[in-house]
Amino acid sequence: MLHNSKKIDYSNRINSANDAFSLMFGSAPGAESIKTLPVEQLHEFEGQPFKPYPEQKLRELAEDIAANGVLSPLIVRGREEGWQILAGHNRRRAAVLAGLEEVPCIVKDVDDDMAALIVVNTNLNQRDELLASEKAFAYKMQLDAMKRQGERTDLTSSHVETKLRSDEILSNQSGESRAQIQRYIRLTWLVPELLAMVDNKTLPFIAGVNLSYHHHSLQRELLDFMDANEIATVNVKQSEAVKGLSKMREEALREIFGLVSKNSKPPKKVGTLTIKTIERRFQDVDLTDEDIADIIDQALTLYDANDNNDTQHKNIQEDEKTINQSK
Repeated sequence: MLHNSKKIDYSNRINSANDAFSLMFGSAPGAESIKTLPVEQLHEFEGQPFKPYPEQKLRELAEDIAANGVLSPLIVRGREEGWQILAGHNRRRAAVLAGLEEVPCIVKDVDDDMAALIVVNTNLNQRDELLASEKAFAYKMQLDAMKRQGERTDLTSSHVETKLRSDEILSNQSGESRAQIQRYIRLTWLVPELLAMVDNKTLPFIAGVNLSYHHHSLQRELLDFMDANEIATVNVKQSEAVKGLSKMREEALREIFGLVSKNSKPPKKVGTLTIKTIERRFQDVDLTDEDIADIIDQALTLYDANDNNDTQHKNIQEDEKTINQSK
């Protein structure tokens, strides 16, 4: 059954987070009455960037709901099968944990872009703490939705002037500078491992921004180097130097991370194989475990053969040197 029977054109009047909140809470056309809906028919908004509450916080919310009920209704829209949650994902989880079968919901008839704005704005404005990754993807989702509504958006440069920039609107509403919003969006270009390091604060925010300018393959080469040399983080100064590299050359990385004196000769490169390295090398390749094992075995065989040749050549040179000295 399709619950939403009509579409409303918001493209000419949704210009800010305030407009989204006006629609959400009833002061704009499209606001509708509260309905009690079965929790089993409420489905999550796919692709929303916000992580679920930690288990302890969710249990505390469930206890409060068990005692007082759901005081703040969820916001949903009708879908072909049930209802899609726009605001209240954690309230729905906590209600299930508290044993509730139904929860109060505000039903909205909105298009995909307005739905995305509601999802983002409720979390950006109501959550006390947000991870850097949550802000990054939330800002990107919001700006993408505003762009589709007819506004120009420049995600990587502040040199483009428009009549009304969507990042300027978001800056005014969020309290973040336009440049800071652009920095957050840069984080969406990080590989998951580096983005997780920014979230848990083992990688400085600005360092993450600097590293995001490298292609994913180069970011993974950097992670391989860090794993092999037991490097836990990259500071801002190091990240600026790494950003300037066109390739992840080992001798350059060793110098950046202070593993070799500038005046000393770089040591011979020795490959270091770790489980993380193997996973990154083959994660995007459609091969079986047996195929991967064969490739590694062949590589090691070639390495051993070359190493033996080098050793034999070195022994011959030493023998010749000994013979010449004895003459």
